[in-house]
Amino acid sequence: MRPFSFKATNTFIISLILWYSASVPSVAQVTGKNVISNGSFEMGNVDFESAYSYSASSTPPGSYSVTASASSLNKDFKDPVGGDHTEGGYGLYFVANSNGLPSQNVWCSKIQVIPNSEYDFSVYFCNLYRLLPPKTNFAFENGDVKGNDPHIRVTIGEDVIAEEKDYFHLFKWLKASGTWYSGEHNGPVRICIENVNPNINGNDLALDDISLVYVKTMPEGYKPPLKITTNMHRDYTKPVVARKVPLSEYGIEKGNQDSLNKGTYAIRYKKVLPPEPVEEKDTQSVDTINRVILKNILFMQSKADLLPQAKKELDLIAEWMNRDTEVRVRFIGHTDNQGDPKLNILLSEQRVKNVKAYLVSKGVAADRIETVGYGGAFPITDNKTEDTRKPNRRVEMEILK
Repeated sequence: MRPFSFKATNTFIISLILWYSASVPSVAQVTGKNVISNGSFEMGNVDFESAYSYSASSTPPGSYSVTASASSLNKDFKDPVGGDHTEGGYGLYFVANSNGLPSQNVWCSKIQVIPNSEYDFSVYFCNLYRLLPPKTNFAFENGDVKGNDPHIRVTIGEDVIAEEKDYFHLFKWLKASGTWYSGEHNGPVRICIENVNPNINGNDLALDDISLVYVKTMPEGYKPPLKITTNMHRDYTKPVVARKVPLSEYGIEKGNQDSLNKGTYAIRYKKVLPPEPVEEKDTQSVDTINRVILKNILFMQSKADLLPQAKKELDLIAEWMNRDTEVRVRFIGHTDNQGDPKLNILLSEQRVKNVKAYLVSKGVAADRIETVGYGGAFPITDNKTEDTRKPNRRVEMEILK
C-alpha cells in the first residue's frame, strides 16, 4: 500500500483553495448585487462626486443637493410625482440645477469591476422645471423650441451605455438602462452621468436608484456582440430622413382595408427588403416618415399579450394623444423569424391591434390610430439566438399628423 503523504495532501488542498478563490466572485461581484454603494442617496452626500458644487439649503445654477423635497430648494422646481423613487416618496434623491456649461458630469463614482463580465445598469431621472410653456405640438418635432428637456448620457470608462431624454415632462420618474461588458477592465472604473443639455433655463433634473449589477463572468475567449443602432431607439425627438418609398414596397396593399378594423391594412408578404433610405433636398414630393421604435413594448415569443412595462409606456402615449387631439399615428408590428412567415404576419397584426385597443380603452379615438403588421420581414438584429431575436419582436410608431 502506498504510504500517506501529508505534504502532498496539504499542497493539493492549498491549490484547491487558490483555484476556488480565483473562480468565485468577490463580495462586490455577487450576482444581483449593486456595486454602487449609495445609488439610492439614502446615505446623503457621500460616495460620489460631481462637476457641480454641493448646496444643502438651496440649489442655484451650477449646484446640486440631496433632498426629499426639491420644491423647498428652488422656486422653479416641482417635486416628482409621488416623491422620491426609492422609499415610497419619503426618501432622498439627487437634484441638479444646470449652469449652462456643456459636457458637465452631474454625478460620478468609482466602482470595482472584474474583467470579462456582464453588468446591468439602470438609473431613474425626472424633470423638475415647473415653468413649462404649453405643449401644443408636443416634443416629437425636430429641435424642441423650449430647449429644456433633461437629457442624460451614462458612461463607464469610455463606453456610452445609456442615453435618454425626458420628452414627456410629466414630472414622473423615467428609467434609463443598458448592459455593459467589462472586457479587460479590472479594478476601479469611473462611471458618470452627464447632463447633456446645458440650457440654463430649465434643464433641471433629479436622479435616484443608480444601479450597476453584476450578472455573470463570461467563458474564456468570449467576444461580445456588436452594438446595433436603429433609426430611433433613444427617444421620440430625433427625425428620420425623408424617404421616397411607395407603400407597396412595405408589403401594404394600399386601399385594401380590413372591413372589421378601420385603418388596418391587408398584407402581402414580401421577402425582399425595401430600399435603403436616401436623403433628398427637395422634400415637396417625398413622404417623410417619423418613425420610432417603442423599445419598452416587447413580446414573448409567439405571444401577443401586452406586458406590464408595455402598458406603462402606452399610458404615457395615451396621455400625450389625449392632450394633443390633432395627432394621428400608425403602429407597425414586427416578429422574429421563428415559425411560419404567414402566421408571423398575423401575430404582428394582433400585437398592434392589442396596442390600439389599449389606447382606445384610455380614451384615444380609434380613428386616430392605424395598425399594420410585417411579420419577420424587417429584422433590426440577427435571429441566431433568443437574446438577438427579442429586439425583432417590436412595435414601431409613425406619426402621421
